[in-house]
Amino acid sequence: MQIGQKFSIAIHILLSCEFFKDEKNTSEFLAGTVGTNPVIVRNIIRLLKSANLINVSAGTGGASLAKKPDQITLFDIFSAVNEGENGIFKIHKNSPPPCPLGGRIEALLTPKFASAQRAMFDSLAGVNLQNLLDELAF
Repeated sequence: MQIGQKFSIAIHILLSCEFFKDEKNTSEFLAGTVGTNPVIVRNIIRLLKSANLINVSAGTGGASLAKKPDQITLFDIFSAVNEGENGIFKIHKNSPPPCPLGGRIEALLTPKFASAQRAMFDSLAGVNLQNLLDELAF
């Protein structure tokens, strides 16, 4: 299992909005900083805007953070770009219930996966954009 690139691209977009706040952060400009297509950037911006993490000015006005960098956590960003997903772990289905393992695998793994997910989410919640910007300081 792998977390998709949308997450790292979304972080990059938000960091760029603050790092280059004196520029016009258009989708074309942001795509250049990320190294991807402007359409991908616009799709991710739409998710970030829906989560109230980014403001977008009409036309070529560009994007800016909707909150201060220390108020946007990596968990906020992860949640924004993974909308509608019920968790990071999936358990396979169709194991035969009469099997001593197959009939119990979901009950066995569910609490372990839930604990791992909580730990990951707690870790992401403990890091905000300002922390990352501070690490970028030259």
